[in-house]
Amino acid sequence: MIMTQLQVSQCIPLQTGVVYGPIRSRRLGNSLGINPLPTSYKLCSSNCVYCQYDWTTNDNPLGERLPSLDAIVQEAAEVFARIASDGPRIDWITLAGNGEPTLHPALEAIVAALKRLRDQHLPTAKVGILSDSTTVQRASVCRALRALDARFMKLDVGTPEDFARINQPMGRVDWDRMIKGLRALPETTLQSMFVTGSLDNTQPSQVDAWIAVVGHVRPIAVHVYTIDRPPADRGLQKVSAQRLREIGDLLHQRTQIPTEVF
Repeated sequence: MIMTQLQVSQCIPLQTGVVYGPIRSRRLGNSLGINPLPTSYKLCSSNCVYCQYDWTTNDNPLGERLPSLDAIVQEAAEVFARIASDGPRIDWITLAGNGEPTLHPALEAIVAALKRLRDQHLPTAKVGILSDSTTVQRASVCRALRALDARFMKLDVGTPEDFARINQPMGRVDWDRMIKGLRALPETTLQSMFVTGSLDNTQPSQVDAWIAVVGHVRPIAVHVYTIDRPPADRGLQKVSAQRLREIGDLLHQRTQIPTEVF
């Protein structure tokens, strides 16, 4: 199901190039973003109700192609060299951008190129990814994810029903295969967004189900947070800091997995 936007959104604009930032991230420090996706429209495998880039339609009115591997490498090389010369210290180089970065068919080559350029220009930075987890079962995506320094993967809910309501996959996503794929990844950090208002994933039964799945996946850490920018669904509200701490504490008590609340 694709939700219809009923109110005018104030979501942030799309990135206009391959490399953006550096930006100060709540979770990653000083981060350079890498957008391997189009700049005229959002390309994503999910239609998350809380997305800061508005609703997903995957409409391509200008017929824009994905940026080529050569274009990505060229822009990244120029920006990395400039920052190495006179820019701030970079903590992370993060694949993210205007949707789901694992949708680029040359993801493995992109990861290899970014690591090579990192070693040349910004050797103290780590190369990671922000992913919605929907493509983790694909062999080429899995190989690319494993080659990264870190994997920050989304898991906001504990049931396929809540997954359909909150994350709204754009195609058929097998919940069990997705969870199996997450469990198979090494040293993964899960990022879990909690919301209330028009939709809610903070109720005790929902949190219990989420904790059970997180415990099965066994990530090295979990980030618990709530919306910080205007979401696609304008009826959503922030979860209180107290409730976020309660959720984080419950997860840690039951699983002993390191948990950070933002």
